Amino acid sequence: MNARRGVAVLVAVTVVFGVLGRASNAIGLPAYDVLLAGTILFWMTQATSWNLLSGFAGYFSFGQGAYIAVGAYTTAVYFGRHGGNVFLAIPIGGLLGGILAAAVGAVAFRLRSLRGEIFALLTLAVPFILAAYARITNWVDGGQGTTIRLPRVPAWMGSFQQMVFLLNLGLAALAVGVALVVYHTRLGHGLAAIHDAEAAAEVLGVPTFRYKMVAIVLGGVLSGLSGAVFALQIGFVAVESLFTLTLPLTAIVISVLGGRRHWLGPVIGALLIVTLQDRLSAGGLENWSAIILGGLLAALVVLAPHGLFGRLRARWWLALAVLVVVTAGMTASGYYDQIDALLYGMLAAVVVATIADTLRPRKPAAVSRPPDGPLEATPLEAVVPQPRSAGTATEPGVLVSCDGVTRYFGGVKALDDVSFTVGHSEIVGLVGPNGSGKTTLVNLLSGAMQPTRGRIAISGQPIAGLPAHRVAHAGVARTYQLPKPFASMTVRDNVAMAVMFGRTPAPLHAARQAAERHLATVRLSHLADALPDALNLHQRQLLEMARATAADPTVLLLDEALAGLNPAEIDDAVTVIRRIHATGISIIIVEHLLRVLNQLATRIVVLDRGTLIADGDPMTVLNDPAVVRAYLGRQRA
Repeated sequence: MNARRGVAVLVAVTVVFGVLGRASNAIGLPAYDVLLAGTILFWMTQATSWNLLSGFAGYFSFGQGAYIAVGAYTTAVYFGRHGGNVFLAIPIGGLLGGILAAAVGAVAFRLRSLRGEIFALLTLAVPFILAAYARITNWVDGGQGTTIRLPRVPAWMGSFQQMVFLLNLGLAALAVGVALVVYHTRLGHGLAAIHDAEAAAEVLGVPTFRYKMVAIVLGGVLSGLSGAVFALQIGFVAVESLFTLTLPLTAIVISVLGGRRHWLGPVIGALLIVTLQDRLSAGGLENWSAIILGGLLAALVVLAPHGLFGRLRARWWLALAVLVVVTAGMTASGYYDQIDALLYGMLAAVVVATIADTLRPRKPAAVSRPPDGPLEATPLEAVVPQPRSAGTATEPGVLVSCDGVTRYFGGVKALDDVSFTVGHSEIVGLVGPNGSGKTTLVNLLSGAMQPTRGRIAISGQPIAGLPAHRVAHAGVARTYQLPKPFASMTVRDNVAMAVMFGRTPAPLHAARQAAERHLATVRLSHLADALPDALNLHQRQLLEMARATAADPTVLLLDEALAGLNPAEIDDAVTVIRRIHATGISIIIVEHLLRVLNQLATRIVVLDRGTLIADGDPMTVLNDPAVVRAYLGRQRA
């Protein structure tokens, strides 16, 4: 389902439920069912807003309660204490939630070390800080809490309960709509790349800081809006009821259980979890709720580690049929009310779809070589990518310039006053013993690091201070010694990402078509639909080369791209590198195998303990006594 069709369906569903909610009294729908539906919608909004950053981008956050509380206290203070307009309090709560989220993101995302458990701990601290501030500040709370009176309900919204339902419905539709659009746009694809391999995404051209800021602010705004309505629903706002781990943990469980890599996951999770919690309470098992939900979560993490959505999508027709049959049958029996029947129907659908998906035959593993023989069997002309655009045509002159480049790590001098140039269409070998500074230099050239001093220029443009995605747009692409593919994407989409975010961006459909050409260059077309986990080391290295060249660079940095390969695979990789070079791309290759450099390099630059000790043609450099001492540790006989 594409974004346009999905939004149309969402609007239609929202209108239908809006009409049913507004006409609930006329059609005899119990008030309790309307209340339960509003609660489901509230948690749907919260889980979806959490999912925008934590699910799509992988930044696990425990700060959801802070955004809810900001929205709730906006209603409590502005409407409850000062008599402001309740319908103005709701957008103000969303605005303040977005401002808080922006503040958290501005701090956390500027520091690259704040990821994983460190980011989670930072977000966990935010609610505690705000709770302490609310307790000691009389105009916010002062430890007394705030009772919220019933607002005046517009006639077209019906009763107060119907108004709360309609507000929750509108916000849930907005949240799901935002997630749906994000998922299908460049932003969603960029967030998915950040989730899988953020460093690789940044050097590929994804503006990671901006995308994370957009995701966290959107989540904060949606959560703040929903929190403002939540205050009306609970009627009493206090520190103890809002600044608690229950709120963020519930949103997390809903999203993870439903599937946090897809926009529909939180919707499924909210329907199941909230309905289950309600039935446990109605059955007198409220004290057992946490134990039962915990056991269910543990079971589903084992059986559906990527969430229920993945299982249900694989057998959606079967799940839908089971849901309808079980729900209708139990309702018709007269022994179960509608909510119980719906819960059993959902549980039955989940169980049947999970079992069916688990037992279905899997596709055989991808072959390790193309079906038509070794790499050399295909003529060069058959797989060379299309000619480079006029804007990137080869020209005489200097492409890469390093002047006095120095890099310190504390008191360690990784690079010391390194100066050299790379011309158009050159292949420059970068060699040296372990610890000589080769990978550090590659990181500096790609923008992953900044030099302590010195100047680096690409095509005459200084790159000092530029983020890595801007350096990529200047014409630099790189591979990694240990491949960093986007694990959740197919081989084709890994390469398409480079086209989407490279120097000549394209929409996903066109990017996938372009990706086929680059996969043909490295002879991975037969694995286009496979996931990276199905590839061996050699194929992953070839995938890295295809992805890097798809970004339309003028210079390609290969960081030990042949490490760990056997002789036949090395010969294959050498052929691929020659094909890439034939398109006019200059290459800087970090490599320890001298026979490879003799075959490929037009020049060799040698580093030793961070210092450049030789620069020249391969034969001259490899016979230099200083190079022999540094690289081999002894003089030749």
